[in-house]
Amino acid sequence: MGNAALQIRHNQITGHLRRVAPFLLGGVALVLLTWMCFAFQFNLATTCFVYLIAIVLLSLVGDFTLSFVLSIIAFACLAYFFASPIFDFRVQESADLVLAIAFLLTSFIVTSLVRTSRQQTEAALQAEANSKEAGKELRLAVDTIPALIWTASADGSLDFVNQRWEDLGLSLADLRGSEWANVIHPDERNRVTDKWLKAVETGTPYENIERVRRADGEYRWFLSRARPLCDQSGKIIKWYGADSEIEEQRRAEDALRESEQRFRDYAETASDWLWETGPDHQFTRISDHVDKTGLARPNRIGFPRWRYATDVESEPEKWRLHRAMLDAHQPFRELVFATTRADGSTMYIQSSGKPFFDANGGFLGYRGVSADVTAEVRADQVEEALRKVQTELAHVTRVTTLGELTASIAHQVNQPLAAVVTNAEACLRWLDRGTPDLGEARQALEGIIKEGKRAGDVIRHVRALSNKSDAQKAPVDINDVVNEVIALVGPQLSSHLVSLDLNLAPVLPPVLADRVQLQQVVINLVMNGIEAMEAVTDRPRKLLVRSHQNDAQQVVVKVQDFGVGISAENVDQLFKAFFTTKSSGMGMGLSICRSIIEAHDGRISASGNVGLGSTFQFVLPAHRQAISAPPK
Repeated sequence: MGNAALQIRHNQITGHLRRVAPFLLGGVALVLLTWMCFAFQFNLATTCFVYLIAIVLLSLVGDFTLSFVLSIIAFACLAYFFASPIFDFRVQESADLVLAIAFLLTSFIVTSLVRTSRQQTEAALQAEANSKEAGKELRLAVDTIPALIWTASADGSLDFVNQRWEDLGLSLADLRGSEWANVIHPDERNRVTDKWLKAVETGTPYENIERVRRADGEYRWFLSRARPLCDQSGKIIKWYGADSEIEEQRRAEDALRESEQRFRDYAETASDWLWETGPDHQFTRISDHVDKTGLARPNRIGFPRWRYATDVESEPEKWRLHRAMLDAHQPFRELVFATTRADGSTMYIQSSGKPFFDANGGFLGYRGVSADVTAEVRADQVEEALRKVQTELAHVTRVTTLGELTASIAHQVNQPLAAVVTNAEACLRWLDRGTPDLGEARQALEGIIKEGKRAGDVIRHVRALSNKSDAQKAPVDINDVVNEVIALVGPQLSSHLVSLDLNLAPVLPPVLADRVQLQQVVINLVMNGIEAMEAVTDRPRKLLVRSHQNDAQQVVVKVQDFGVGISAENVDQLFKAFFTTKSSGMGMGLSICRSIIEAHDGRISASGNVGLGSTFQFVLPAHRQAISAPPK
């Protein structure tokens, strides 16, 4: 604080001295001039001239007040020292008074003129300084603007560029006049110069996108704009322009254009077509290439899809759910519906779409894609027809097999029926006694019930094989299926003198399968094994039936015979339709077996044994729920 106060005090004193110094200097000068003129005895006129020169000189360094004060003092000195009588302020000679007054007036006029001239000079200097400062600020602003600024004369010759051009390595010397055309890309140079000259000739604003070469040789995209400055008569006196680099914007536009073209190519080359609907679900846009499918595109615009669908009445629930989903503004996928082509043929369309909204969340409609799936639907229909035919054929095969097993079935039914009759007769004898033996009669009745259930099971199995019904998959114990088949074909084994070696794994996971179809497969394999050993007379006829679980947790069933075997050339043909090695066979049994096993996600195979006979086996996946269930 002390130093600051001292500095202020010093500045005040300095200011006072600067104001007092001119008065001191003027006073000293006037005293010296008065002494000199008096000493050399200058007359009044000469002294007036000397005083006037001194006052004019002092007015150049001082202000008007100094000159005014010195003029008054000089007038007093003239009257006291040089006008008669001397050493007296009274002036007797009128000529001396006129001369002194003329001096005073001349001094006032001259110092006033000097003051005015000095003020004008100072104003001019200040204006010049201000102009230079404004020019510097303007140049700084022009150089700071994030654009390439340039000006050109009325004839279009470039005469100024700002500092930004030097960032590209280009100076005014490189661009002056018409040299700027040399930095334009050669492919565009003529077009750009022609457009610029036309703008200069017509006086219209110039705007163009062009590539400009930097000092390193790289061309970059710029947006160039220029406007003319005209005088009051409309004559162009100057052109002002600015170039802005748009390289990144241009690259983004090119990338966007390439992306749009890529997706347009995808859309135009794909078999699907794109569509758009409004808030009322009526079509507003459909791809042009939908016409290739045979649909009449103009006939779809302005209508919802259910207006031209032909299955609205036959499948009302499907369309009710679809319209409810549209009203809820939810996306939908793979809606398949039927319609009619322009030629009247039926066509199936698969459509998927999603809703789109405006920036405020307002629903605008749906956009999506549709495809012609007529071939797929027809294929599914053919496959369904084939499945039905296969089911019919499998039923016929089962019935045929039952015909071949008539003797066995009769034997299986006769045994429990004979036991029923025997137990009934025994029951009557126990009841006919003088004292009925109710205990024995009860045992006989229980035997009747047991054998009746046994006969019922045989009939139930036969009816299941003979019934025609769709596959009903459920968890099945494969060992139960094998045991049921063995019980059914047991008489066939006996009549053909075939011994059975049955080795079933004690614990197997169930398989998800249709029980009747698996019975049909096992019956077919067992009967084939029995028939394969009909011609064998030199060795025992033996049939091995095995079940186990492999390392992949799959259930395996094997049927091995010791018959004539399979030749190598027939192994690959066994499971084809209508191929048979039997003189009386149809060649459909093993083919149906393969279809059944593959429908259960399994596989079936055959191979010749190392020694004698052949082995057939099928593999089925274990039921997943049984695999994942924790052990009890």
